[in-house]
Amino acid sequence: MRLTRTEDHTHYIFAASVAPVLTVKPGTSLEVETRDASNGQIRPGLNAPVDRSRLLPVTGPIAVEGAKPGDALAVTIERIDLAPAGHAWIRPGLGILSVESETPYYVREFQVAADVELAPGLHVPLRPMAGIVGVATPQEIATRYPGTHGGNLDCVDLAQGHKLLLPVLVPGGNLSLGDVHAAMGEGEVSGSGVEIDAEVSLTIDLLPDTALEGPVILAPHKTLFLASAPTLDQAVKAALERAVKAQVERGGVSESDAYMYASIAGNARICQVVNGEVTAAFELPKELLSW
Repeated sequence: MRLTRTEDHTHYIFAASVAPVLTVKPGTSLEVETRDASNGQIRPGLNAPVDRSRLLPVTGPIAVEGAKPGDALAVTIERIDLAPAGHAWIRPGLGILSVESETPYYVREFQVAADVELAPGLHVPLRPMAGIVGVATPQEIATRYPGTHGGNLDCVDLAQGHKLLLPVLVPGGNLSLGDVHAAMGEGEVSGSGVEIDAEVSLTIDLLPDTALEGPVILAPHKTLFLASAPTLDQAVKAALERAVKAQVERGGVSESDAYMYASIAGNARICQVVNGEVTAAFELPKELLSW
């Protein structure tokens, strides 16, 4: 089963008003083609205006039979296959520094093979990850933004072999994804990773009666609680509060011990600082909390 990156499978908002293009049973595996974050617009030598209404396209939505508010979707990223080349860019006003350029966009193309060659002799490993994964919301939210629904989380742990849990906010859940990166550092400080077309193989499961306050990532050796807020302090605090609460509810420890364990063994992480609201994660080792 496959969703393609054609126009009829592509959209730019998370909303109940966007009709699903596919409905699947829980446990279904499928391939989803995604477009790069610029929708093919930002390339070396760019000299035309960028249509910003067509930035950050996602493929979907995918409805899950029986999914209802109060449930959760569990999305396992089985594999990410990348196009042969990706692009990164800088423009004034994007990112957290102001770097001058002779052109409105400074753009570079990177060939993607066993790694990414930044310069002769300077290579970084591939780090395939999905920047945007989210469910539909009662009100419209542009794909640029992160939130309780997921969205533009830009967390490097949205990677192969990891599972993302998302709350179901409208009947069917209506999952969409896009904005794949071949490599990206935590924070995405310039506003761009190696943006690339991709094919994401995933499995979608349904967790009935599993209320979530926001995204959770389950990885082989860790569990991450993600939160987005106007400031980094607020996002870190919200992610930590959810990590502590989960230890109390699922691990049977006191709130004081849970808070202490988080400080001793957990990690406060920065996902991104460039998407309107910032996204932080609080990471607990699997030994402290298994889902």
